[in-house]
Amino acid sequence: MAMERRLRQTQFSKREILEIVNDPNNNPYEGSLGFRRPFCNALSGQKLRIVLRGTSALNYEFIDEHTLRWLYLGKWREEYYECYEAAPNIYFFYHMHSKSIPPKMTAMCLDFNTGLATINNAQIGNDQYTPRDTSSRIVFGAIDLGGELPTKRHSFTDDFVGKVAAWKIGDIWLTHHYINPQFFLNEIIGFDGVFLTIAEPAQYVKIFEDIYVFSWREMAGPGLMGMDVMDLSKMQSVGLFYGISEDDRLECYGFSRKAGKWLSIEDRKIMHKEGIYSVVGDL
Repeated sequence: MAMERRLRQTQFSKREILEIVNDPNNNPYEGSLGFRRPFCNALSGQKLRIVLRGTSALNYEFIDEHTLRWLYLGKWREEYYECYEAAPNIYFFYHMHSKSIPPKMTAMCLDFNTGLATINNAQIGNDQYTPRDTSSRIVFGAIDLGGELPTKRHSFTDDFVGKVAAWKIGDIWLTHHYINPQFFLNEIIGFDGVFLTIAEPAQYVKIFEDIYVFSWREMAGPGLMGMDVMDLSKMQSVGLFYGISEDDRLECYGFSRKAGKWLSIEDRKIMHKEGIYSVVGDL
C-alpha cells in the first residue's frame, strides 16, 4: 500500500477567514462522515448553571431541541445547538458563538451521574500556527443541581498511552496510536487502501469508568478541531468537527464512531500485511 502524508491546506488572511465564516450560503451544521446518531432532546426545557471556579459560571437555558440561550458578558444570547447522548445520563452538546471575532465554539460533556462537566472552548485562528487553524482550551466544572457542589472534577488522563485502536467513521477505517498524553498517531485507511499517516496534538479526559473525552487538531490537514466522547464499553462515540474544511467552508457538525476495536501487536502485524478488514471483519 502507498504511504503518503496530507499537505497543508491553502492559508487565508484573518479577513478572508471572516468572509468564509459569514458566507450566507453556507450552513456549517450540514456535514457528516456518513453516519451520526439521532439528536437528543434531554436538555430541552432545562436551566443549567455550570460552575467553573470561584463564582465564575456558565448559565444556559435550553428552549427546545435546537435552541438555547446563554449568558455571555452580561447579555443573553440565543444560539442553535446540537446534543447527543454519549452514555446513560451523559450528554454531549455544542454551539457556535454568533457574531464572535475571532469565530468561536463551545462543546461540552455533561455527566449527570457525577454532576461534573468538561468544557472545550475553541476558536478559529491560532497565533502559534495560522489564521486557519483551530485552537482549543479544555476547562473543568460542576453542574449546579441545587445541592452542595462536588469537590472533585473531571481530569486529564494518560490511560490511553501505549494503546492502539481501530475506529470506523462512516465508511472509513482509521487507526489511533496513542503515543503520549499530548499526541497521537492517526493512520487513516481510505477507500482505495491508501494509508495517510499523521501525528497530531491531542488531549484525553476521563469522565467516568470507560467514558473519555478525546480532543485533537488536524495539523496535517485543514486545521480542524475534533472532539468526541468515547464509550469504551461499547467502543463507540459521539463527537464533532469545527473549523475551516478542506473545501474552504465553515464546519461545525456531529459525527459518530460506529465501531471500534483495541488492536494487539499481532493484530497490527496482520493488518499491515493483509489489510484492515483482516482484523476488524467481525465488527
